[in-house]
Amino acid sequence: MKTYSTVSEDVERILLSVRDEYHSPDLDGVTVSALFVYDMDGTESVLKLAGYPCQAVVNITPLKQRALGVSDAVIVIDRSNWLGLTVEQRHALIDHELYHIERVGEEGAPEMDAIDRPKLKMRRHDHQIGMFTEILRRHGKHSAEHRMVRAVWDEAGQMLLDIGPAPKTQPSNVRQLHATEAR
Repeated sequence: MKTYSTVSEDVERILLSVRDEYHSPDLDGVTVSALFVYDMDGTESVLKLAGYPCQAVVNITPLKQRALGVSDAVIVIDRSNWLGLTVEQRHALIDHELYHIERVGEEGAPEMDAIDRPKLKMRRHDHQIGMFTEILRRHGKHSAEHRMVRAVWDEAGQMLLDIGPAPKTQPSNVRQLHATEAR
């Protein structure tokens, strides 16, 4: 059964540290809190977004709840996943979620809502990839999957795939993909 709890002190420290280091002054005056979500019956990951497992999600709190004193935004973290992350991965995850939060208005002149809290909106990902490997296999460079991955590669490929030297032999599915592209 899925349930929620307050986060541990390390999450609070990381949230404040990452916010101060990377999101000031953009999120100055914006209150952000965090919750853990977990499975009471086991240690499985339970957090999903659009049906897919995810590590964390952030939501801007509706005005009515903000008027009651709830934080301006809330990050929900999958506790099972969190416990398996390194300190660096935890910092990156919190940074990712905070980066979704964007103030409305011009720099230095943010807009305020009806209760005099900063107006917020969600920043979308730079890239969103939804793909079927089978379609990529069948259609290669003609598929939307290929075009999406190519766009990400063209913008951030070296950062994205800095994983060391290529293997000496390629798996059969990679050889098959190259053969499909050659058609």
